Amino acid sequence: ADANVQPSIGFTALMFAAGSGHERAIELLLQRSADANLQDSAGVTALMHAASKGHERVVDLLIERDAEIDLQDSKGYTALVVAARCGHERVVELLLQRGAEIDQQDSDGGTALIFAARSGHERVVDLLIRRGAEVNLQNSAGGTALMRAAHHGHEQVVDLLIRRGAEVNLQMSGAGVNAPVQAAGCGR
Repeated sequence: ADANVQPSIGFTALMFAAGSGHERAIELLLQRSADANLQDSAGVTALMHAASKGHERVVDLLIERDAEIDLQDSKGYTALVVAARCGHERVVELLLQRGAEIDQQDSDGGTALIFAARSGHERVVDLLIRRGAEVNLQNSAGGTALMRAAHHGHEQVVDLLIRRGAEVNLQMSGAGVNAPVQAAGCGR
C-alpha cells in the first residue's frame, strides 16, 4: 500500500500517527517510504501535528528521518511556532537544539515568541528569550510579544518581557498603540 495516500483534506497515515504520538506506527510508515514533508490541505506537516500535541519523541524521530524543521504551513506557521503557541516547552527546546529558526515570521509577521507571549506560556517565553529570540521584533501590524501579552492580561509574561528588555513604548503601525494602552484597553 502507498504510505503517502492523501484523502481530500490531505492527511496521510503519518500525519494521523504523528498527531496521536504513535511512535511504532510512525517507524513502520517511515520504513515504507512515508514522506515526512508532505503537507495537508492547510500546509500542515506530520512534524507540525506532533509539535502541536507535545509529542517530543515523535518530533525527534521525524527530524531524524529528514522532516524539514522550518517548513511553513499556509499561514506561515512552523513546528516551532505551533509548539510555542501550545506551550510545549520540551518540544520547543528540542526544535531549537535541532536548528529551528527562532525568529522565523509567519505570513503576518508573528514569531514563536509572539505566540507564546499571547498564549501566556511564561516558561516558553523565557526559554525563547534565553535562546536568543528578538524581544522587540514586530509583526506586520507593529505588534510585539509584550503587546500581545499585555492585551491578553498575562501579567507574569509582561513582567518577564520587560525584565528581559522589551521596549514598552514601541507602537503599532499607524495606530499609536503601545503595550500599556493595549493593557488598559482590555481593562487590565
